[in-house]
Amino acid sequence: MQRPNLPLHCLSAAILSGMYAVVVGAGEVGFHIATILSEEGHEVAVIDRDAETCIRAGEELDVLALHGNGASRVMLERASMGRADLLVAVTDSDEVNMIACMAAKQVGVPLTVARVRNQEYVDDAGDLSAGFVGVDHVIQPESAVADEVIKLAMVPGALDVEMFAHNQVSVVEVEVDPAGSGIGIPLRALGLPEGVLVTAILRGGEVTVPRGGDVLRAHDRVFLTGRSDATIDAAARLTGQHGIPKKVILMGCGEIGMRIASGLEDRHIRLTVFEKDRERAALAAATLRRSMVIADEGIEEAVLVREGVDVSDLFIAATGDDRLNILTALVAKQLGAKRTIAVVERSEFSRVVESVGVDVAISPRRMTASAILRFVRAGSIVNAAVLDKSAGEVLEFVVTASCPVCGRSLIDIEFPQGAIVGALVRGDRVSIPDGRSELTEGDIAVVFTLPKAVRGVEKLFARRSGK
Repeated sequence: MQRPNLPLHCLSAAILSGMYAVVVGAGEVGFHIATILSEEGHEVAVIDRDAETCIRAGEELDVLALHGNGASRVMLERASMGRADLLVAVTDSDEVNMIACMAAKQVGVPLTVARVRNQEYVDDAGDLSAGFVGVDHVIQPESAVADEVIKLAMVPGALDVEMFAHNQVSVVEVEVDPAGSGIGIPLRALGLPEGVLVTAILRGGEVTVPRGGDVLRAHDRVFLTGRSDATIDAAARLTGQHGIPKKVILMGCGEIGMRIASGLEDRHIRLTVFEKDRERAALAAATLRRSMVIADEGIEEAVLVREGVDVSDLFIAATGDDRLNILTALVAKQLGAKRTIAVVERSEFSRVVESVGVDVAISPRRMTASAILRFVRAGSIVNAAVLDKSAGEVLEFVVTASCPVCGRSLIDIEFPQGAIVGALVRGDRVSIPDGRSELTEGDIAVVFTLPKAVRGVEKLFARRSGK
């Protein structure tokens, strides 16, 4: 019997008690998603056509690894698809991803998610065009990466920017300037703008949720949570960087590059764009309104200097080649670019790229994982983000009348160790809560949580059964 198509909140009980997820495609994105779900205690099966990829997943993760075509009905039956709560299809083939979702829906899987790259399959609202049934949600990593670059460009010194509560709340990661005035001063005496809170510190590979008496050290990674305007101000103070970039150089004018260029132009930023493919460069020149497009690979120092890389505020490498992105970003940094951003797909590169001089490495796999988490989290969650370097997650909840925290002050709620409410939104008012703050129905709570505390936080905000 086919199960009905359930709304997301109806999956809460199943997810809290442990769900069964099937991940089709065990490449960079699929492996990352399977890792997150498996580490949280969920039962996971992965399917991939590459034998070595399956062996890796089976050896490194606590999952059932199956070698075969994820769009095959026989293979899906081997994965016991009929009892699955979730199917995530993230292979390199849009068609395989959509077919896998359609097949899963036919046997009653309540929630299906597909990665779809080809814009021809997607309408203006980001949904699949009419005629494609069985896919509940579409993930487009290229769009997510472009959005991330644009957000980073607009926040001085930011290493990561996540938006919550209809863009009223920001979570911004920055690195503390060694020459800054805040080093060695207790957090409570830092004098950060009203409406912002330091919710976590990443130091030496370890993440902690700080107290007011803790102090910052040079090169600490700090996570700021609060009103969007206040977090931008706080980021500028801690990094010593101010204002939006005036001179931007962009490498690559493919799908991601064009999205980035168009988004920055919409914010009145002029760019110099390098694109080695002459046909694509011509199309970009005809499309972009404020930018200068140069049909050149842009890897020669003399060319970059001629175009002002030494006085650029921001250099973005967004070609389809990880190695080229890393190389050009490093060259730009050495030549004097103030900030550099490289889009890096492969995990073996992204783990080390920032340590060798690139300011920010953006991972499409993390963008995809964050998007998928929005669909599988429990309780009244409406948004989720996976922070880089396994620093934790930020979860956005709507407080419902039936959840355990409703009507209670924070001091009376036993939050798991490693979790903190960073911001509370009531109507159009954003506040930084303290122990006396009471959670009422309709409030939006933005919670920072370490991985070990995620399940406990979800239980606090989950709807009680039957209510």
